[in-house]
Amino acid sequence: MKITEIRAMRLNVAPNESTTKPRRASWWQEAEVANPMSRYPKVKRSRDLWLPKWEGVWCKVTAQDGTWGIGSTSHGRPVAAVIDDHLGPQLLGEDCFATEKLADMMFRLTKPYGSTGLASYAISAIDLALWDLRGKLLKQPVYQLLGGAQKDRIFCYATGNDVDWYQELGFRAFKLACPYGPADGLDGLRKNEAFVAKTR
Repeated sequence: MKITEIRAMRLNVAPNESTTKPRRASWWQEAEVANPMSRYPKVKRSRDLWLPKWEGVWCKVTAQDGTWGIGSTSHGRPVAAVIDDHLGPQLLGEDCFATEKLADMMFRLTKPYGSTGLASYAISAIDLALWDLRGKLLKQPVYQLLGGAQKDRIFCYATGNDVDWYQELGFRAFKLACPYGPADGLDGLRKNEAFVAKTR
């Protein structure tokens, strides 16, 4: 089955509004979390102070029979340009089931500007959309196409610092958002260790 269209698109997702009033503000609103810009005091406090304000992006891949798949990614307009202006046009007419070939083509096509960074987000969106398309064409869930279920159950953990709330919800493992990173040196490491110890 040939690919007839690949394009970036905007998907308006309904806002996820809480129906229950929170007991307190989430850790995410106030907590400092170590990040790549932590060495610069003016933006150390929050990733929102330095991350670009690009919206999410979706990619739609359509096959010749009209069936389509979608995949999501991040970093808005720059990634959409890679999809629409370069990768998409190059993959038109290719067999949507040629998984390895399409992955190799995208990796090689992005070499002039680097196959990592923003290019990898574009590649990921197309790849996800292709898997979604294949699943629809074969009338199978994607996990089945990837070899079937590997486990009957998966142990889950909660990410964040509202550990008391996560425990109420039944979680038994947690990934904390530590406030200190390499920019904070050994003192920061000791403070992170104390933070983990206090949480335990």
